[in-house]
Amino acid sequence: MIDNLDKRILDMMKRDSRCPFVEIAGQLGVSEGTIRSRVHRMTEEGIIRGFTVKTSSRNVKALVEIRIDVNTDTEEIARELAGYDGVTEVFEVTGDQDIIAIVDVDTSQNLNDIIEKVRRYDNILSTRTRLILKEHYGE
Repeated sequence: MIDNLDKRILDMMKRDSRCPFVEIAGQLGVSEGTIRSRVHRMTEEGIIRGFTVKTSSRNVKALVEIRIDVNTDTEEIARELAGYDGVTEVFEVTGDQDIIAIVDVDTSQNLNDIIEKVRRYDNILSTRTRLILKEHYGE
């Protein structure tokens, strides 16, 4: 279970996972040891599953929305997509689409190759691709 302090720590780390614990502690008015032990506990409990590096987009970044047949194992397809080179994140979602993949590749041809690979699945009903024009990050 996480409390308000844990949530505030997570918010800061989501913005910058490299932020030193001493800086987080100073901003939140607690000791560095408190931050260290809470991050360790949240990591052990699986609340924090990993630390990532965000880079500037290579050249072409897109959301690929995928609608699949109702009798298909969505999780299996999502796991396969997550293994594709250039796919940075995959989400199972509600609504008209079933899966959204975030793709970050060097060229539009590489994006097209991923989309064509997805469309080869028998149980994929449709895809819709949205190019990302500009990214904005919270503070």
